Formats: sequence, structure tokens, C-alpha cells
Amino acid sequence: MRLLSEYMPVPEINAAPVKTDRFVDNNCNILKKETETPENRNLHLARQVEIQKNNLINELAKFPITALWILNKYQPSNSSDHDEEPSSSELSDFVKNIEEHYQLLGCSSRPADNEQSSGTTKRRLISALQQFPFGFDDLVKIVDIVTYAFKLRGLSFQPTKLDKKQADIVLHRLHGVDRLGRANLSWHFKALELQEYDEQFLFMSSVEMNAVFADVVLAEHYWLDYRQQLASANAKLVLYIANQYKGNFLDFEDLVQEGHTGLLKAVDRFKYRLGFQFSTYAGYWIRQAISRALSRSERVVRIPCGQIATINRVFRAKDELIAINGKEPSICELAEHTHLTEDEVNAILAISQSAVSLEAFDDDDDEQSFAPINFIEQQVFTPSFGMIATSQLEGLVGAAIKTLNPREATILCAHFGLGSDRQMTLQEIGTELNLTRERVRQIQVVALNKIKMRYGEQLVNFL
Repeated sequence: MRLLSEYMPVPEINAAPVKTDRFVDNNCNILKKETETPENRNLHLARQVEIQKNNLINELAKFPITALWILNKYQPSNSSDHDEEPSSSELSDFVKNIEEHYQLLGCSSRPADNEQSSGTTKRRLISALQQFPFGFDDLVKIVDIVTYAFKLRGLSFQPTKLDKKQADIVLHRLHGVDRLGRANLSWHFKALELQEYDEQFLFMSSVEMNAVFADVVLAEHYWLDYRQQLASANAKLVLYIANQYKGNFLDFEDLVQEGHTGLLKAVDRFKYRLGFQFSTYAGYWIRQAISRALSRSERVVRIPCGQIATINRVFRAKDELIAINGKEPSICELAEHTHLTEDEVNAILAISQSAVSLEAFDDDDDEQSFAPINFIEQQVFTPSFGMIATSQLEGLVGAAIKTLNPREATILCAHFGLGSDRQMTLQEIGTELNLTRERVRQIQVVALNKIKMRYGEQLVNFL
């Protein structure tokens, strides 16, 4: 409770400015060494991450290009492709407020307008931008654009009020733009259609930008540094949780990588003022990232994560009913136990089936191993031995018919449908040949006996 009483009275950083040092050196130790615990260290690092992130937001809010970036990305017509960002309903109020002040600033920036009105509108836009929940990618890309614009405008960095270490940080960031690639950053310029705007309006004047640029780069550097320290301090937590998922469809290294993805999400979303432990909060994000990665990799056709939970619920209910009744439950029993309809249970059981490769596996070195495709009958092509047997049978029957006299051959062909699509009865044959039904039967018996005596042993092989 001492930690809560120590940090809870501090006002929210986005709601009001926090009185802290402009930039805190990474080597400073605020907590005493003898009282430092892992959770105290996490709390301290999370506090510094939030402070430096808000410092960066406050500096970027001075550039109208930040508002243009938000409107270009988060407006309803453009925000459908960003499933990792908050939903449009959560951001609609922020975006609407920013758009209103941005348009007012664009109108009041004309020479005929009052400077006092323009300054008031700009302060309102800065306040609106400071309230916006920026994501990690947003901040990094906006800083890239500002840095690229700084070099593109031909401005020179003058480290007058900075020490050598901070000056090296700013120079290193300027050189990093070249390594990132001008083609990538110029694409952002084209996507934002910056050629339609005045650079003095989007990036402030050269004097103002030169004064603010160093603060932007230093704020980004310290924010990313503390963010990395908080993630590194909890790397063992990722290993501990990933070890619980060993033996699944992913290797241990892949599990650790997915766990680190969840850890970084926890670092970006953790609010230390709420009083929760960071390890508990990060554990949920790490488990979620690993479980979702497993659900993506265990099936050839990906199933939504929400449907995976329903599938697990149905199979748990199935195991419970088997333990109670001692037999496989019916669809009706599963639907009643899980409070689902029978159609939903049938659909879940259908999509929960695992896919099996028809081809041989790569790790099958045994020559005697067979793939499932070797045992499945193919109905597309007629088997060759069937064609040969049919041809031989037709030739043998034709030769047997030729040994009979014309009347016997006519009766057998008509009665059994040989050479035609219709089989005739003995009465119909007798009517055509002007014979009685009994006489036709007698002639047929004689003809069959002849064929049996001469070709019986050969014909019996086709049965």
C-alpha cells in the first residue's frame, strides 16, 4: 500500500503537465538500492516510460504534421486496415476534436488573420493532440517524418545547450534517417500529400523547428531506452511462461519470440497509476500472444481466436459427459450442456477436424512408409486392369456366341441384352420368333449348356 499512496496522488500526465526534469539520465537511481525489488524496479521503469512518452507527445504536438498524420490514418475511411489500433468508436471523439482545431488553424494561419487568434487555435490543437492515445508505430513514424523534413529543409543542428552525450544522440538519429532509406520516408510524404501544404505550416518555421528538434529526438531516445529496459527486466518472465507451452506445434524459440511480442504490448499499455503489478499484467499479454500463435499454427486453415475458445468449450463438455455417462455424448446432449444449438455444435465439430497431408512427410526416411494418398482410391481415372478385363470378357462372349446357331444366338442376345440397351422377356422373344414361351426357354437352356461346355472354365474366372 505504500507504493500506491506514494504514486496515486500524482495527477495524470495527459491531463496536466507533470513537473519533472526535462530529460532524466539513464544511469540515475531514484529508488534506494537496499529497498529495490523487481516490482519496485518495474514500477520505476514504467513511470519513466510514461513520462518520456508524454514528453515526446508534448513535443510532437507542436507540429501540425502530427494532426495531419492522425487524420490521414484514423479517419473512418482510412482506419479499417489497422486492426492493431483501437477501434474507430473509441477514437472518433479524439479525431473529431483534432480535425476541428486543425481546420481552424489552417484557416487562421493566413496573413490577414490575427496572430493572437492563430496562437489560441494552435494551443487548442496542441492540447487536443496531447490527449490522443498514440501507438508505438505512430510515434516512431512521426519522428521519422520530422527528422526527414529537418534534413530535407537543409537545417543544421547546433548543439549549443546540450552536452556531448545528448549531441551524439541527435546526430546519430539524423544519420539513422539515411540508413532507414529516403525511399521509404518519401513514400510517407506522398501518402500524406504534403506537396499540397506549406512546410512553414506543417513543420513550423526554421528557427522554431531548429529549437524543438533536439527535444523531440532526446524524448524519443529516452522513451525507447526505458521501454527496452522494462522489456529486458522481464525477459525471464517470457521464458517462464513459454516453458509451460513446450511440446506444442511451435519450437521453444518461436514461443519465446511470440511471448516477447506480447511483452512489448504490455509495456506500451501498462498504466502504473492503477496500482497493479507489471508482472501480473504482462503475464496475461504474454499468454495471449503465445496461445494465439499456437492457434494460428496448429491448423492449415486459420480459425478465429473466438471460435477456438468455443471449440475448446465443446470438447471440455464432451470429456465431462464421457466421464459422467461412460459413453460418447450425442449432439443433442452436447448442445444442451454447452447451451448451444445443434447446428452450432455440428459446425464446431466440422471445423475442429485436423487436416492431414496426403503427401509423404519430409522426415520419413523409411522406404516402407506410405503416405495417405497411396491408400486412397482415385475415381477420376478408370483402372487399367478393369479395362483389360472388360475387353477380354467381351471378346470371349463374342466368340462363344459365334459357336451357336442363328436362332440360339438371337434368343441369348435378346434375353440378356447383348448388343442392345434393352433386355427382352421370354414371352416377347417367342412372339417375335412365333414360338411359345416354353420352347424359347428350352432353346436358351441348350445354348447356355453349349457355352458352358466350351467356355465355362474361362468365363468363371471373371466372376
